[in-house]
Amino acid sequence: MTLRPHHIGISVANLDRSLDWYGTNFGFNERSRTVLDNGLKIVYITNGVFEIEVFEQPGSATIPTIDTEVGTSFAVQGYKHFAFEVDNVDAYWSELVAKGLDQVSEPKTNDDLGVRYCFIRDPDGILLEFLTPIK
Repeated sequence: MTLRPHHIGISVANLDRSLDWYGTNFGFNERSRTVLDNGLKIVYITNGVFEIEVFEQPGSATIPTIDTEVGTSFAVQGYKHFAFEVDNVDAYWSELVAKGLDQVSEPKTNDDLGVRYCFIRDPDGILLEFLTPIK
C-alpha cells in the first residue's frame, strides 16, 4: 500500500476571511463546500497540488498563543505547522514580506535537516513553513 499526502484540516474563526487569505496569497481555490446540521462549515480548497480542509465551527476556541510561536509550540503535543516546498526560500520570503504577511521566522538554514526554511502565521495564528532542500 502506498500512502500519498492528501490534505490537512484547519479550524478557523472566519471561513470567508481564511478562504480569501489562502486564495489571494497562495492561489488556493474552493473545491467543495458543505454545512452540517450542527452549523459546522467545511470547505476544501486546493492549489492543484495540495488541499486544505477548512472548518468553521460556531463558538470554537482560538488557538493557544503557545502554538503560534515556532520556539514554544513544540512544548505542547499535537499538530504544530504544515510546510510547503518552494524553489528558493529566500526569494519566496521576499514575496511574503512584500505581501505584508505575519512573519514569524526569516529564512534560516538547518544543515542537520538539510533545509533552508522560514515561517509565517495565517490570520488564525496557524504556522506555515516554507522550505527549500539544500544539497
